Amino acid sequence: MNKKLVVLAAAASVTLALLVTRTASAEDLTAFQVMDRAKANWQGDTFHGLVTLDLTQAAQSRSYRVEVWSQGETLGLIRFLAPAADAGSGYLMKDNELWYYTPAAGKAVSLPKMALSDSLFGSGPALEDLLHGTLSENYEATMTRDGTDYLLTLTPKPEAPVVYGHLDVRMREDFAIVSIDYYDQRGAVLRTARFSEYLSLPGRIVATLIVVEEKNGDRSVERLEDPEFNVAIDPKVFTVESLEAGK
Repeated sequence: MNKKLVVLAAAASVTLALLVTRTASAEDLTAFQVMDRAKANWQGDTFHGLVTLDLTQAAQSRSYRVEVWSQGETLGLIRFLAPAADAGSGYLMKDNELWYYTPAAGKAVSLPKMALSDSLFGSGPALEDLLHGTLSENYEATMTRDGTDYLLTLTPKPEAPVVYGHLDVRMREDFAIVSIDYYDQRGAVLRTARFSEYLSLPGRIVATLIVVEEKNGDRSVERLEDPEFNVAIDPKVFTVESLEAGK
């Protein structure tokens, strides 16, 4: 065999070895490891960004703009910027507490933690979706593969404050979420979320467009703007005083 063929054969062997190693490594991941990597990709240690929401409900359209801060799975603040009628309103999640504030009331009120899973406007994204907390520790996980994609089935733990029967999550090989299907306790689909327009950031790839379709035909389009991950957030942000400041 001449030198050229030897070099080509060696290169092919190395490439094959890398592919085998990569495949074996991917196949060796457990469902919880895949969920942790997806969560790290989607949530980060901290998150800050702007979200535009376009909602269509019963043939009526509305638009909102909110600012979001989150830290892990226990701290989060959502503040409405527009429309003017809702500006200054917001939600605060702090450990096991959930608070809602509107300037008209002038004082934050406590909500049950289960409200995190409820649609924010009667349909569309839930509070935990906007806080990037959907892939939380409230779920048990099982996994299969579909080509290079991961398919996770998330089932709520017995005492988890979750309204869904289970979630089916599809994600790419790089752990970017492709879709989430939400099911009720009887196994019927309540809503579907489709992720697209991916943005490459240091250490992660995230979708900036999320389209949510409800069982009743309602639809929401969520656009993520200027996302920041693993940034320093003042602890004072996650306080009732900050929520009631409304700005």
